[in-house]
Amino acid sequence: MSKFTRVRGVAAIAALSAAAVLPVASTTASAASDQPNVHVQATRFDKYVYAPGDSAVVVFTLRNIGPVDAKNVKIVSGGSGDSSELDVTDWGGVGHLDEGITITAGQTVPAKLRGTVPEGSFTAGNVAFSGGFSASNGESDDTNNYANARASVPGGKGTLTGLSYVDGNQNGRKDPGEGLANVRVTVVGLYDIELVTSATTDANGEFVIPDLPAGVYETRVRTPEGWWLKYGDPVSNAGVRAGERSTVVYEAEPRI
Repeated sequence: MSKFTRVRGVAAIAALSAAAVLPVASTTASAASDQPNVHVQATRFDKYVYAPGDSAVVVFTLRNIGPVDAKNVKIVSGGSGDSSELDVTDWGGVGHLDEGITITAGQTVPAKLRGTVPEGSFTAGNVAFSGGFSASNGESDDTNNYANARASVPGGKGTLTGLSYVDGNQNGRKDPGEGLANVRVTVVGLYDIELVTSATTDANGEFVIPDLPAGVYETRVRTPEGWWLKYGDPVSNAGVRAGERSTVVYEAEPRI
């Protein structure tokens, strides 16, 4: 067999392999085109502020951006189990045990459910709901069908404490004499908490910010000159719960 013949043989095998792959890609594309795509465009509570025991409504805007009708669309996943999660009393036909609704290709429809604001929402400072929608005849994109909403449940206050240290003996915890002073921590209220305040760690590397409205805060950390954070992010979130003390921890090391 000539060298030319061998090369032609390899080329022929490559061509056959490519030809064998093409139908698979075509089949995948065909499968995607035969499925709906339920897009959760908006999720919201019907009020901004609630109290424990209030009735609440969560409203969804759902759009099928796929090429075929979405059948039996309903909530098939979600739920955090947190004490601030809305206690649903009426799923509005889109609960996981319901038949669901049909959304034709290109159609936008509203859906809603009703529930009771739980007592635990006062501790968290908010009431929340989350859930993922899907159709019984498939879903071409699972990244756009999740619903999240929260609303304020004000009144409760808690305390944010924290510590910053240099782990000289590398035992993974703050020991006497390892505290780092003059670390500035600024907290910024998120969602509807309109509050910005700050504190600086003392000689023991500790700080306390009392009487914060319960909820979620962004924390911004600045170490003193010559130091930077080893563990703990310069910007992150921290939750404050009513009647409780929440603690954030930052480990620092010398700046190189």
